[in-house]
Amino acid sequence: MSIQRVVKPLQFGALFVSAAALLGACGEPMSGEETVQEEAAGTDSTLTAFNIPAPVASMNCSKIGTTISCTGSGGDGVTPYTYQWQTVDDFGSGPTSPYWYNGGTAYTDYCNFVLSTSGTYFTKYIRFRVVDASARVSNEVTKSYRCWAPN
Repeated sequence: MSIQRVVKPLQFGALFVSAAALLGACGEPMSGEETVQEEAAGTDSTLTAFNIPAPVASMNCSKIGTTISCTGSGGDGVTPYTYQWQTVDDFGSGPTSPYWYNGGTAYTDYCNFVLSTSGTYFTKYIRFRVVDASARVSNEVTKSYRCWAPN
C-alpha cells in the first residue's frame, strides 16, 4: 500500500472531523453553560469601557446688535473632545446640512435684523456637537435666529 493511499483518507477524515467540531460549536449552549454565563454576568469583571456614558453637548448663545456669540461645552464620554459647529442660513430650502466644522468652544456669527418691506428674511441655525476620543458623537444642540439680508 502506497503512502498516498493512506494519507488521502486521513486528510479527508481530519477535514470531516474539524468541520463537525466547528458546526457543533454553533447553536444553543449545552446544559450547564447557561448557569455559568449567568453567574459571570453578575460579577464585577466587566470592562469599565462599556460603562462610560456617551458624550453630551451643551451650548449657550446670545445676540447683541448684529453679533451672535455662542459657547459650547462637552461632558461625559472620553476626553479629549473635538468640538464641531454647523451653520445653515435657511432661505427656504431647509435647515439641514451635512457639513460640520471642527473648532473651539466659542463661535461668533453675523445676523442683521431690521423691519423692512424690501430684502429677504431668513433663519440662521447654529448647531454644536462634541466627538469624544473614542469617536462617539454627542447630541446636537441647536439655536436659531431670524435674520435679514438686503436684496
